[in-house]
Amino acid sequence: MEEEARKILQRLIIVSVILVISIILNVLLYMGSIQPVSCPSPDTAAVQGYTSQSMSYLDYSGVSLEGAELAKINAYKTKFAGADLRRADLHGAKMTLADLTGADLSGADLVGAKLDYAILRNADLTGADLSYADLKCADLTGANLKDAILEGADMNYIIGEYKR
Repeated sequence: MEEEARKILQRLIIVSVILVISIILNVLLYMGSIQPVSCPSPDTAAVQGYTSQSMSYLDYSGVSLEGAELAKINAYKTKFAGADLRRADLHGAKMTLADLTGADLSGADLVGAKLDYAILRNADLTGADLSYADLKCADLTGANLKDAILEGADMNYIIGEYKR
């Protein structure tokens, strides 16, 4: 009987210690001494803030992004030199000063895209939809715009000769 009472007393002491520690931690947390830790959600943990909406200053040279859903991305000063962007959805994208030298944008949706001051030297824009795109001061030297849709596109101050 005495042995059983000792075991019960030990268990009560352990539970009491755990309860006291829990109370102390809750008080510290409530007072702001300890900051709660939250884990990132599984869908964003891998990219740590680099989503399709924020691609500025990154280098995607030579990367295959064929058919990618990149509508309304912010790709300011992003490098896509030699990238495969065939049939990519880039409508409404903000690609000011982007380097698209030699990129394949054939069949891409660039409706309303902001490509001002972009470098599109030798880029393939065959069949791309550039309706209402802003191409002010873009460098289109050697670019292929065969069958491209240019309705309402702003092509003021274009640099270089391009193929139509």
